Amino acid sequence: MTEPQEQPLYAAPQEVRRVRSGGRMIGAIVMAGVGAVALVLSLGLYDALVELSSDYEGRRSGMRGLVAPGAVFFSAAAVIGGLVWFFAWSYRWERVETGSRLTQQASSYLGIPPQEATAVLERFRTGDPRIYLPVPVARSGTVVLGVWLARSDAVAYVGIAVRSGREWQALPLTILRDNAYAAISRLSIDHYGARASQTVVNGFLDPFLRN
Repeated sequence: MTEPQEQPLYAAPQEVRRVRSGGRMIGAIVMAGVGAVALVLSLGLYDALVELSSDYEGRRSGMRGLVAPGAVFFSAAAVIGGLVWFFAWSYRWERVETGSRLTQQASSYLGIPPQEATAVLERFRTGDPRIYLPVPVARSGTVVLGVWLARSDAVAYVGIAVRSGREWQALPLTILRDNAYAAISRLSIDHYGARASQTVVNGFLDPFLRN
């Protein structure tokens, strides 16, 4: 499943790529497998579950008619959830050059009109948190921001996509390294709506990093 904030990553195939995650695939298979076994058992033992629940008394008496159907429902839900996980969510992003895994640090709508999106991205390109913070985060909108970190390579990617009709159009992916990476790596999604703290600024001004 493609999220709008991933559009800038898709638009930079020379820099990053989307690959299958072995760990996520195994997790999805286990979930679907356990759900399938539970589904077979709950269907095969349906009458036994009904009989067992018929003995419920007191507070549990209201659950008599729910135990057997509930077992079937939750087992089926586990199967479906595992399949969806396998086919739609078992991917991850990595750098083409090194194969280092990307982790998403931030994802948010921006409360700005589409024509201002380029200006926001230009501020990120400076790498200076005193310039690009605060970011006008919002609950919904036509502009979306995504930030990913390749921690082992000390590289950050900032992407912005703009809604155009039913589609999302990606702006060029911004790459931050050195001092700029040190600063943005100290942020969390809660920090983007506020001015840069001294800790974040110090990361940008660190004289032992290249600027």
